[in-house]
Amino acid sequence: MRNILKLSAVLLTIATISGTILGISYTVTKEPIVKQVKLEEEKALKTIFPEATSFNLTTGKDNYIYYEVYAKNKLIGYALDAFGKGFSSIIRIKIGLNLDKGIKDIKIIKQGETPGLGARIKRKKFTDQFMNKTLKQISLKKDSSKGTIDALTGATISSRSVSEAVQKSITEFLKIERKQK
Repeated sequence: MRNILKLSAVLLTIATISGTILGISYTVTKEPIVKQVKLEEEKALKTIFPEATSFNLTTGKDNYIYYEVYAKNKLIGYALDAFGKGFSSIIRIKIGLNLDKGIKDIKIIKQGETPGLGARIKRKKFTDQFMNKTLKQISLKKDSSKGTIDALTGATISSRSVSEAVQKSITEFLKIERKQK
């Protein structure tokens, strides 16, 4: 009995010290992580809209969040976030839309897909396929006769995830925009 109490006290001490160290680590790293995420977001927005002078975070109906993009106080487009379930991770995408709601560009912000296969979704050769496309054109060629996007060999799930996430995000944005008019 005495041995159990002794072991319990040691275990409690170790757990308390570990919890304290973990809490301190979280507190110390929280702010730098938030700053890094914000920097990545700004970098993606500037990559898609290099001519932009400001990005206005906007909350539409149903709490849908998007950016209105301005160049010298003139609205030039919109930036949306999209998320898709890839083969091995959640894929986070930034979408740039022109005023006519055509895709200006997309940028993969975060992914954890298989290196050498699904991770190739970040390459320009894949993402450039979305440029100047309309909502109806965004699907894989292998999924639809009207599809215009070539899936990456060995990474169909990742390719499809990006395509479907972009479709879903733009569809949602257009619904919200119609509700606001």
